Amino acid sequence: MNTPATPSTAAHDFDFLVGHWTTRQRRLKHRLQGSDDWESFDATTTNQHLPGGVINFDTLVAPHWRPGWVGMSVRVFNPATNLWSIYWVTNEGGGIDPATGHLDAPVVGRFHGDEGVFEGEDVFEGRAIRVRFHWQRLGADRARWQQAFSDDGGQSWEVNWVMAFERVAAPCPDDVPALDIDCQVVELRQYTLHPGQRDTLIGLFDSEFVEPQEAEAMAVMGQFRDLDAPERFVWLRGFADMASRARGLAAFYGGPVWQEHRDAANATMIDSDDVLLLRPAWPGSGIPMQGRHRAPATEGPTPRGVLSARVLPLREPASAELLRHCRETLTPCLHGGGADVLGWYVTEHAPNNFPRLPVREGAPVLVVFAVFADPAALEAFERSGAWSRAWQGEPSDWLAGAPQCLRLQPTTRSAIHA
Repeated sequence: MNTPATPSTAAHDFDFLVGHWTTRQRRLKHRLQGSDDWESFDATTTNQHLPGGVINFDTLVAPHWRPGWVGMSVRVFNPATNLWSIYWVTNEGGGIDPATGHLDAPVVGRFHGDEGVFEGEDVFEGRAIRVRFHWQRLGADRARWQQAFSDDGGQSWEVNWVMAFERVAAPCPDDVPALDIDCQVVELRQYTLHPGQRDTLIGLFDSEFVEPQEAEAMAVMGQFRDLDAPERFVWLRGFADMASRARGLAAFYGGPVWQEHRDAANATMIDSDDVLLLRPAWPGSGIPMQGRHRAPATEGPTPRGVLSARVLPLREPASAELLRHCRETLTPCLHGGGADVLGWYVTEHAPNNFPRLPVREGAPVLVVFAVFADPAALEAFERSGAWSRAWQGEPSDWLAGAPQCLRLQPTTRSAIHA
């Protein structure tokens, strides 16, 4: 049975579309003329989020059908109405009023279950019409879209464009492989370093430790400078499960790369034992790593965005009520502040199966990771007081102490960034 979308789920309606697709196109040549003359062609589509979590866009190119032509969809989510507005433009001026330069009116709607319907008013060849987009999610790697027009107020509809989507692997810049580990276990690692040693460790880490760890089926998810602590280095490491964690850590820390560089790495550190072992707070709440890429070299521009990591100490393990509050109140709160919410995590209570590396045990936590466009955007969100208001009253009873709020700048080779 289809259920109405909630703000927390509706904001993620188009998450499935992020990535690269081939599309089989069928397009009616003559619209609203009773014609049955269709043309077929192949195209490629690439979709991505913009920072802030409320906009995504894609490009559609079909060089064998129309060389040089590009179609673009821009989708904007309104947290106040829980609806998406979809604008369609082309590089030939389609979707833009030539007199005013304004975008044409969007189609508006949302998903219910795996189907989304979006409608709006338009003008076609001088006639007022209604336009309907119909989306179908067909699993992780397939989707279907169709467009229909009505010139009788919606009493009847003519389908005039159909796209069948098939996901393809992302193009791999500079032959750097994409991450493909479904990280069901994550370490949040915070290192306190000797003064002036952070860049030394980052240079060593990014040049020597990334690929050797991933060769052992571990994901180096992200590496960061703490903007508020110049001697703190923070990074995230992910594993498919606890068993692969034990195997991967044993292989890496017993292997030649660590043996060669461990003295240099350890010389930068005062403490490396501040480690939280985490798991996704609910199915699908983890940071998606599939298709993420990192820069191939340690030299280059700093990636965009700042990662906000909030570590919330709890009186007891997170309850279903608390997690519902995360989905229905806290996630929309972050979205409303311009954040792209990456993931929610809770403590992994399985015993540490690699005791050589200690973890913090015995105190449950809740952790949320969200990317803001820049430090100023995060600061504006903090000043707004929206997060504090979301925790007023009963939610504060869940907390066992003051949260730790980290502002993290990705290193050049971090796979997590804006």
